[in-house]
Amino acid sequence: MIVSSILLISKRSSILIKSSRRMLSVVPPASVESFYQKHKDTLIPIDSSWYMPNVPINAYHEFMKKRFSSGTVFFDIEKAKDHSNKYPHMLPSKEDFEKEVSELGIKNDSELLFYDQQGVFSLCRAAWMFEVFGHNLSKIYILNTYPAYAKSHSDPNLVNKVHDKKTLLDNKLVSSPSPYPTSEYHATFDSSKVVLYEQLLELVENGKIGSEYTLIDARSAARFSGGSPEPRAGMSSGHIKNAVNIPFSEVLTPQKAFLSNMTLQSLFAEKNINHNKPIIVMCGTGVTACVVRCAMQLAGFDSSNISIYDGSWTEWSQRAPKSLIVKDV
Repeated sequence: MIVSSILLISKRSSILIKSSRRMLSVVPPASVESFYQKHKDTLIPIDSSWYMPNVPINAYHEFMKKRFSSGTVFFDIEKAKDHSNKYPHMLPSKEDFEKEVSELGIKNDSELLFYDQQGVFSLCRAAWMFEVFGHNLSKIYILNTYPAYAKSHSDPNLVNKVHDKKTLLDNKLVSSPSPYPTSEYHATFDSSKVVLYEQLLELVENGKIGSEYTLIDARSAARFSGGSPEPRAGMSSGHIKNAVNIPFSEVLTPQKAFLSNMTLQSLFAEKNINHNKPIIVMCGTGVTACVVRCAMQLAGFDSSNISIYDGSWTEWSQRAPKSLIVKDV
């Protein structure tokens, strides 16, 4: 049974993690220089920016003009995906992921600092992908946030004079997504961090959502309730029965930075999210679900107990029986 196999994996992982839990690490702007000096020999900053289709900004073009440092690479979630699948951002095969990452010169022992030109957004999807494909979680870091760091260094002369430091920011025009030679990255695939449509359908049909599993939906409250339409034409809004709505914006500040760990803990407690149940997170296309997953990791939830429904609402609304789409309005 698909359901029982997921449950066994989750229970086994929760038992093992008690003795040695690997945590996601966040780097605040004020700590960037000291962090960089400590990790610079193995650190690769990753610009993993992606803009919604209705935003007229090309993330790669922005990277070409300015980036965190001269050693930064650009990881494109639109390129590293399953191009044969009609649903957006679906995970690529292990072989395709290895190819994309190797072309950037990233190695298995590289320490990775993910950032996003917008703050906290698509970087969480990229970090999750590396986690799924076996990169050591203790080597994955998130810059919280790049815009805040860039703003604090907007006047290099002032930074040098007041702080006696040189900015890491690099604004020399580049024409390649990576300054490194190709590597031979070797990936594995952790299926426990991903939920497929067939698996979620079985859980829903057997009434296990809410009772044995927690399903979190990161879309806006209006889309979740069915009161507002989905941004993609022809798709029904609504939600899955017994899902919990935690819009991804609720785990962020107005400046699109993660809330403090203590505040995140309080937020999830108010939502009655149980640490002991396997947790599945979804959204519209699998991007902002990863924001909520990262927030849960920062709040102390077990990373091995939180999976992402990769197809998310875009797939569910088009494949699931209409009887399994709930509207509150």
